[in-house]
Amino acid sequence: MAKTKGRKSINPVKMCASDILNGTMLVIDPSSGKTGEAGWATFDRGRLMEWGSIEIPYNAVAFKRFKSLGEILKTEFPEHYDALVIEHLKGRYAKLVLKQSAAVFAACLNWDNVGMLVPATWQAIAKRLGGHIKDDAIDSVYLGYAAIAFAEGYQVKWKIEAQEAFLEELVEKYNWQRSEW
Repeated sequence: MAKTKGRKSINPVKMCASDILNGTMLVIDPSSGKTGEAGWATFDRGRLMEWGSIEIPYNAVAFKRFKSLGEILKTEFPEHYDALVIEHLKGRYAKLVLKQSAAVFAACLNWDNVGMLVPATWQAIAKRLGGHIKDDAIDSVYLGYAAIAFAEGYQVKWKIEAQEAFLEELVEKYNWQRSEW
């Protein structure tokens, strides 16, 4: 990421990069439950395995949605994954309930290795890989591709041509899908 206010540029998934590249990863595009679904994708050593949506029953009481979400997560994803990647929700663009649901994902799935990516960052990578459409399941796939790219050393400060060349190498290396969704 670009330098800001005297801070060094950091890799947003650096803490769990080894687990992302050498193990299994679950990626979730969080939802507050109000929309009714959240996208998910699983990866094994950088290769996309499965993806889909989790249906979340709506309840006007937020904690009841979170309880339902926790129960669904424990049922749908009982196996262990080496890393969990979710969106980094912050600032004026993130609603409190959405932030809370992201916390439920991390807590209910009980992982130490949680990587987070800012939406604008992973969406820029998705655009360079052929597009970004607003679909929770597909968004989770692109979020996973972006996590792998950062784990491999991708830098947003590179020139666009270098970013695109780097991503093309990853597409071939991991046999990523980029077809029309």
